[in-house]
Amino acid sequence: MRLRDLTFQRAFSKLFVYNILYEDAEVDERFLGLDEDSRVLSISGAGCGVAGMVSKRPRSLDVVDINGHHLALSALKITAAQRLGSYDTFYQLLGHGHVAQPWKVIKPLARDMPGWAASYWRKHHDRFKKNFYEKGLTAASIKMIRKMVGSDVHLMHMLMGQDEESRVRTIDAIIAPVFDRPYVKAFVSSPIQLVSLGVNYSQRDRMLEAEEQNTMVGFILHHMRRLADTDLNTNWFAWMGIVGHFNHGHPEAVPPYLRPDRHATSFGAPTRVSYHRRNIFNLLDNAGPNTWSHYTLCDMPDWLPEPTQRHLLDRILHTSTDGAIMLYRTVEDDCLADRHGLTSHFQRLDVSDIASEQDRSRQYRHVHFYRVCH
Repeated sequence: MRLRDLTFQRAFSKLFVYNILYEDAEVDERFLGLDEDSRVLSISGAGCGVAGMVSKRPRSLDVVDINGHHLALSALKITAAQRLGSYDTFYQLLGHGHVAQPWKVIKPLARDMPGWAASYWRKHHDRFKKNFYEKGLTAASIKMIRKMVGSDVHLMHMLMGQDEESRVRTIDAIIAPVFDRPYVKAFVSSPIQLVSLGVNYSQRDRMLEAEEQNTMVGFILHHMRRLADTDLNTNWFAWMGIVGHFNHGHPEAVPPYLRPDRHATSFGAPTRVSYHRRNIFNLLDNAGPNTWSHYTLCDMPDWLPEPTQRHLLDRILHTSTDGAIMLYRTVEDDCLADRHGLTSHFQRLDVSDIASEQDRSRQYRHVHFYRVCH
């Protein structure tokens, strides 16, 4: 890994960046095929995806992340899903992002978390006194842009009432001029903005090349135009960006783990959950054969140089059950198995094309599902 990416990784690992997972966990749930025999290794991100997995009651869930803030948030979301009996309280905490007495709600949950996570929330529970979804580096960056644009629920309702072409015209008329300002261009191209997006330099270069964009400003506007071609009523990524909160009036406009039916099956789930604040390779390199049946990698492979990508695939092949499923997202058109000559061991599933089309985040070119064959 190049020095600038190592520097990025060190900075990213120490900052509270995300408060939601910017990947469509509903798509993952639809095609992963988890059941009560599943043993999952998952990069956590902000925890929406791994919290949703609990509703399938897999046998075990190993949650790993280099970012302690994100891992602690994942522990809170998972533990609340398993242990918080009142759905109203659960949704008030993690759907609305605020409760009157945060520690009163979180303290009983902390007893079921690892000691480090309990200590984290003892220190940071007041983030839920006001809208938690305005906290974190990504949210702060989006909020700044939202204020400059004058973006609010009225703009969202206007966009919802338009067809795709009209939405694109609205984006070009209202939002694009803000990104044309010199200081906004400078900020969007800065290292701190890359951290807030969770995009390291290698991934940025791959992303710009794939989308035929010269600058991050161009990419972000391109991304917004892609969002225009989605159901904005249920697109919680668009709501967070334009409004700053979920569309609470629609039951499917939130990550699946927040929905009442998922809460009902997650509550009391016997899934054994382990949290690992470390690089995923620390787990893979020390695990034996037949350890995991499912791997969810977020977009981590895009961060890696090609030799490390190959090492990742080799370790998954070594630690997986036969027929295991591997999921990752990418900003590129190439796929890892083709690139590294491993198509006989990693068979891309046809559902990948459907998943790529359905993913409402619109941040990635492809959502890849592979079956691992020994």
